[in-house]
Amino acid sequence: MRFSLGYPVMKNRSLRPAQGFTLIEMLVVVALLGIFLAIAAPSFAGLIRSNKVQAAADELVTVLQYARSEAITRGVTVTLTADSATTWNAGFNITAAGQILRRIDAGGLQSGITVSSGAAQASFSATGATGATINQCFTLCPVDQAGQCRFVGVSVTGRITQPSTDRPVTGECT
Repeated sequence: MRFSLGYPVMKNRSLRPAQGFTLIEMLVVVALLGIFLAIAAPSFAGLIRSNKVQAAADELVTVLQYARSEAITRGVTVTLTADSATTWNAGFNITAAGQILRRIDAGGLQSGITVSSGAAQASFSATGATGATINQCFTLCPVDQAGQCRFVGVSVTGRITQPSTDRPVTGECT
């Protein structure tokens, strides 16, 4: 041990170099994160859009099942009537014997989703069958991109198909 100006000077061999990141290392990491985010952002937006369409289709299936079950439970015809001719986006009513059971407003089935059908009405009789002579199809698509559509079919027997990216093969969406 040596002394210098009254303080001991020791050789400490256990000292480590300073720990942490340099500015260059931080800039490289930030640049790489930016590149990865730029690559992932478009597919993430597509995933969100696809999930919104699926959620709207699931909600529509739930509403159709509700209408069918109410028709069977009440023993009367329950009708879904769209506010617009073939576009269900403006909203629709579910009625039984002239009484409104539920009202689905314009934003009720997810915003930014177009819901269309070949008819402005769908109904279920007291047996659960539809009052139509042909099968019915609902098409749900995002407003900004038609490639991610879902189809929900209702057969004349009242069977409601689960949302699918393919048109039902049983004839509902032909």
